[in-house]
Amino acid sequence: MLTGGVWAEIRVGNEHLRLFSEHNAQGVQASVYNMTTKSWLAPSELVEEIEQGKERAIERAREYLKHAAHSEMPPLTWKESRSR
Repeated sequence: MLTGGVWAEIRVGNEHLRLFSEHNAQGVQASVYNMTTKSWLAPSELVEEIEQGKERAIERAREYLKHAAHSEMPPLTWKESRSR
């Protein structure tokens, strides 16, 4: 169950990623989902707080975009996640 967090979306060329930093039943986790391939870039990673999760998700996305799209990270707008 999601209890709070943030997410952001990136579209660069053919790449479409969603970055997450959320607090759920397992704790605070950072993750990046590839909307194009419908797969996670890596398993969710436990972090200490939402801000650390944002930084970790950005690092993962930046690495991926550098290699897959030969592109730099665009500016992000973080949005509040909805709890269920």
